[in-house]
Amino acid sequence: MEQHTRILLVEDEEELIRIVETFFRDEGFEVRTAMSGEDAVSLLHNYTPHIIISDVKMGNMDGFEFLEWVRKNPATKTTPLIFVTIMDDRHSITRAQSLGASGYITKPFDVEDLLEKVKEILRIT
Repeated sequence: MEQHTRILLVEDEEELIRIVETFFRDEGFEVRTAMSGEDAVSLLHNYTPHIIISDVKMGNMDGFEFLEWVRKNPATKTTPLIFVTIMDDRHSITRAQSLGASGYITKPFDVEDLLEKVKEILRIT
């Protein structure tokens, strides 16, 4: 495991944040969390994660709008982002790909599968 690989987890479900955050911390990752796209944008002004895991359906700024912001920001434009969402329709998946998402996992999901996707994207063995 790469030392202190940083993850930003953007999710509005507190229980899911707790589960995913605990799992990744136990695996040796540094995890920061945000409950909304706006909170994540604010956090990203002073924090540079290696990868972002984000829900799509959130308050005022949804995951797609958040990803657009991430791609326009010079500090995060190449940061991989994986969507974890209940939205499993072709339109949402296609939109995520066209905006530059690195992965798309539908809920419910297994955290082990999410870990494998993160390792694959970051080329961690």
